[in-house]
Amino acid sequence: MKKIKIEKIPSVFRHVNLENEVWMGPRVIADEGAMIIVEAGENDGKNDIFDFINGRLGRLVKGDIVPAVLGFRKAPVEFAGVVPRRVRVGDELQLLCESGVVGKISGVFEAWGKPRRVKVLGSIVNDEGKHLNLKSYKMPKVKPIAKKIPIVCFISTRMDSGKTIMACKVTHYFKMRGKKVAAMKPTGVAFSQDPYKLLDNGAAPVLDFLDMGLPSTCGPNGVEVVEATKNILNHVKQTDPDMIVMEFGEGILGEYHVADILMNKNIRDQISFVVLAANDLAGIYGAREILKSYGVGIDCVTGPIANSRVGIDLIKKNFGLLAESNQHDIKKTVSAINKKVFSKKKK
Repeated sequence: MKKIKIEKIPSVFRHVNLENEVWMGPRVIADEGAMIIVEAGENDGKNDIFDFINGRLGRLVKGDIVPAVLGFRKAPVEFAGVVPRRVRVGDELQLLCESGVVGKISGVFEAWGKPRRVKVLGSIVNDEGKHLNLKSYKMPKVKPIAKKIPIVCFISTRMDSGKTIMACKVTHYFKMRGKKVAAMKPTGVAFSQDPYKLLDNGAAPVLDFLDMGLPSTCGPNGVEVVEATKNILNHVKQTDPDMIVMEFGEGILGEYHVADILMNKNIRDQISFVVLAANDLAGIYGAREILKSYGVGIDCVTGPIANSRVGIDLIKKNFGLLAESNQHDIKKTVSAINKKVFSKKKK
């Protein structure tokens, strides 16, 4: 093994105290969360953003020597990739996400072009030669907390449908009215910007799956994701908030284990209010039927389909559901939350 200087540190390492010079070993263990060193290659796509550990969005350029983490991503939009069965020094992998998650590409959304290529230089080890893995840097397991704290849940029919915008507006509204709001993101791929948006709007703390050592939640172990969600929820509860905003990354169906979490009775029974972000009427219909099979109801619809008067009227006509655009004041949504969640607490 030898020492190597690293030039930029991505956000996936936010719980790892990496120095600017680390030990590098010649053998790579091809496991989810394994820490490696890569050299940035050509970027044939449109996205060369680099999500720095301090939250700054900058650029990765050809020749940069950076740490990365092996992981999975299975986004229908943008990129998808897996942890290869075997990884050797000199192998070419791809940057799956701006946060520093790399893997072998398995799917590309054509509008995004090709992901940036990276060359594997070695593994990150400690001074005794032990291979380092992100999962060793997760929060400790805490005892379950029985106290029920209202959870406002944000789910969607697909990624990029307006969940975060609405979650931030709900957070800000209740924060400004004296409520202590905590937030958590149980699914997705590591990326610091959504948690920062929730923090900016008054949520504290804001925790996600990365706090449990997971670079994403689309690995093969759904049980691990569910248990991580339970632990995140208990950590958040320890801060004794008045409400918890739970925003799921990706859609109900897919490979991020959203369904596994919602089907878990322990978690599901703690959800007080559900906001669905949807792009069209058919998506609402499908989401309603799927969620019904899990024992979950929809309280409000937002997203592109609700960004017009026509869409809102059609949602009411076809489903009898409250709907509201996330592009302006959300008076109907917060009124419904107050009525269903907080008026009951006062009785």
